[in-house]
Amino acid sequence: MKHFGVILLFILFVVFIVFYWKQDSKYGADLQENLALSDAQVVLPEEAELAGDELVGDTNLMPQGDGYEIAEEDLSVSLQTKQEAYDKLDLRVKELKSKFLEASFEFIQGKHQFSFPYFERFAKFDGEDKKDIVYASLGYDVNVIKTLETMINKVDPNVPSYLSGLDKGIASNLLDILYNVTYYVREVALNNHLNFFNLDKIKNNDAITVENIVAINVYLETLIKLRENLILKLKQHISLAGSKSDRGAMEVELRKILDLKGDIRLTLGKIMVMTKSIEDLINVQFSNVQSESK
Repeated sequence: MKHFGVILLFILFVVFIVFYWKQDSKYGADLQENLALSDAQVVLPEEAELAGDELVGDTNLMPQGDGYEIAEEDLSVSLQTKQEAYDKLDLRVKELKSKFLEASFEFIQGKHQFSFPYFERFAKFDGEDKKDIVYASLGYDVNVIKTLETMINKVDPNVPSYLSGLDKGIASNLLDILYNVTYYVREVALNNHLNFFNLDKIKNNDAITVENIVAINVYLETLIKLRENLILKLKQHISLAGSKSDRGAMEVELRKILDLKGDIRLTLGKIMVMTKSIEDLINVQFSNVQSESK
C-alpha cells in the first residue's frame, strides 16, 4: 500500500508536468501568431536583465497617454534586500490572483445567462473557463456583456457576411481581442510564469538579483494597469456600437477596436511583449546557471 501511494504521487507529478508543457507550447504558438499581427517587438533576454530606469525607459513598452506613470518607489532598489523585493513580488502576485478569483466567483454567483451561438463555434469560447476569460475582459459588466450578446447574435453564419446582421470577420476578431486582453495577464503572466514553482525558483536562485525581481514587479504592475485601461476602452466602444441602429455605424465603432494601428491593438501588443519579457527574465537566469555549471 505504501508503494502504491508513492507510485500514485509519481503519476500525478508526471501528469502535472505534461499539462504545463502543453500549456507552454500552446502559449508559445499563440504568442507568435498574435505578435505577428502587431508591431510589438519582444525584449531580448539580455535587455530584460536591465533594471530601474533602463528597463522601463523603452517608450515602445510603456503605456502612452493612458494616464499611467511608474512611481519612483517602484524603481528603487538601493534600499531593498533580495528577500524584501521577493516578499513584495510574492505578496502582489497572491493579491492579484485572489482578486481575479474573487471577481470570477462573484460573477458566477449572479447566475447570469448569456447565449453566444456564433462564439460557441470557436475554441476560445469553448467551456465556462474560456467564457470567463472573455467576460473578465469586459470587467464582468453585465450590461456590456448583454450589449455584446445582442450584437454578436446578429451574425448569421449561414449566409455571406454582407447579408448578415454583423460581419463575421468583425465578430471573430473581436472575440480574439476580448480573450487575449485577460488571457495574457491572468493565465500567462500570473498563473503560468509566476506560478508557485517559478516563484520558488526566483526566491532560491542566487543568480537572480534584487534588480531582476524589481524589474518583474514593474512589468507586472504595468500589465495590470494596461489591462484595466483596455477594459474601460472596450466597454466604451462596445456600448457605443450597441447603441447604433444602423449596421454600418455599428461596424465603424467596432472596427476601432480591431484597428491594427489603434490604441487597443497597440496596447495589447505591449501586453504580449511584457508577458514574454517576464518569461525571459525568469528563464535567462536558469540558463545562465546551467551554462556556468558546465
